Amino acid sequence: MRRSLIIAMGARAIRTLTAARAQRGRYPALDQNSAFLGPEPRGKDARKWHIRDKRKLSPRLREFFIYSPALGRTVGVRVLLPGIPAEVSPVIHLFHGGGDDFRSWTDFGSAEELTLDSPYLVVMPDGGAGTYSRLAVGSEVHDWPRFHTEEIPEFLDATYSVDFTREKQLLAGLSMGGYGAMKYAAWHPDRYGAAAAFSSPLDPLSTLPAFDIIAMREGARSMTLFGDPVADRSEWLANSPYALAENLTGMDLWFSAGSGSLEESKGRDLLESMINSQGERFSARLNALGIRHSWFPRTSGLHNWSSWERELGAWLKTLARRRNYASSDRAASGGSGPARESSCGAEARPRRGGRHVADGGEFSYLTGHALFDIHGWRVEISRRRAQIVRFDAVSASGFSLSGTGSFRVRTPGLFEPKRRYDITVSGPSGDNAYQQRADKKGRLTFTGRLAAAMHDPIIPGKRTAHFTTLGQDEVTTVGIASAPEDEAADRRRSTVDVPDPTQTEITNDPAGVSIESGRESSAADPSER
Repeated sequence: MRRSLIIAMGARAIRTLTAARAQRGRYPALDQNSAFLGPEPRGKDARKWHIRDKRKLSPRLREFFIYSPALGRTVGVRVLLPGIPAEVSPVIHLFHGGGDDFRSWTDFGSAEELTLDSPYLVVMPDGGAGTYSRLAVGSEVHDWPRFHTEEIPEFLDATYSVDFTREKQLLAGLSMGGYGAMKYAAWHPDRYGAAAAFSSPLDPLSTLPAFDIIAMREGARSMTLFGDPVADRSEWLANSPYALAENLTGMDLWFSAGSGSLEESKGRDLLESMINSQGERFSARLNALGIRHSWFPRTSGLHNWSSWERELGAWLKTLARRRNYASSDRAASGGSGPARESSCGAEARPRRGGRHVADGGEFSYLTGHALFDIHGWRVEISRRRAQIVRFDAVSASGFSLSGTGSFRVRTPGLFEPKRRYDITVSGPSGDNAYQQRADKKGRLTFTGRLAAAMHDPIIPGKRTAHFTTLGQDEVTTVGIASAPEDEAADRRRSTVDVPDPTQTEITNDPAGVSIESGRESSAADPSER
């Protein structure tokens, strides 16, 4: 009864929102975006993304129609050139919500006006119905994450002069677009330095009907987005910013939500109220993990464009203050005291950048993907069922992996080429020690077994329910050390050769994480930059 009521309320909220937006300007259906371009590319032309059409809509606004192999069709992308031009520009990836499209932020959200004094290039790609996930629609697969995180950066790199350093790549969005921004940030903490979400559901397991309805609007069948929330719980967790929150350490996080009501009205927006409560839970989760963030629970506001236009403007002003603060830090010898945004939110800059990790510093990563790249490390896991994997204590000294199946891990070029290293692998399947030489790029590659994977039961039931998670908490550890014989050879060579003063030893440089309250956060110490 309760589930049916929630689904009915979710469907009603989405229908109401769709009707309201249609009154302000008709947005195109899937076949209206690129119908004027003719048939979609086939064969060789469909193997790589390419621009099929482009237009200049204003001095700063450009509109592109790009064929995407990840989606198998042509979709629209709008780009706002920086209001403050520079030789190389930082980027804001700005996502729309469910029921909107790539035109919505400029048509309804005043994005062009709000970014007039901004140095950011703003890219606004289409997101379909708004799942921001890999979705099966009939015999087709719409891989929105691949389009947004791989093909769009390639398009920007080929078309504009933009800065791809982590601190210069920002994600933001409204409603489901904010969910996509936070999820992509949790998936790729080495690529993005900031994420903002306006009125966004950040815990899919607490918003099942909305996610199901949005997936069906794109043409998928019910309960096929991430599967059954019980039997396929790992898939839901793998797509949940709330579940992957620990990956957001050191990132500039900003999220907000209205109360679901207006001061002059007695009515209540149940969707916005629900999202507000999720924001409270997400903030509490980040605080428990010691992750600094900015949470703005507004005392009023509905799930509409008036709220999102206000939130985009507030976030951009916060970014401007932080840029000015960082500039003054470089000219001053000390930092300032705590800074408060308002009575219901606060701002702070992250203490830790990505460069320490790239140099071999220690990090941890939580994921549901069987194949992933993070900070230059490439991990492949062969498994029977979906599972959440912890890639932990990763550094030049080794790492650990949790889960079942077998693994293959390739390191970045952290080691001396052709040098021999001692490798020790310890896990549920036993201990193994051997030596390996780094390749000419200074990389090592390891293969091994994690915990034993159980076969799928012939007759699923209560007795075999534990098979889906059995062994997932088991940990396999890999240690890396220089081989003694190589060290002895180095000493022998040092009696003849002149030592190279430029050679340095790889050291771990993990930085501490400061806790920022969701309502009373302080600015980071500028000396740590």
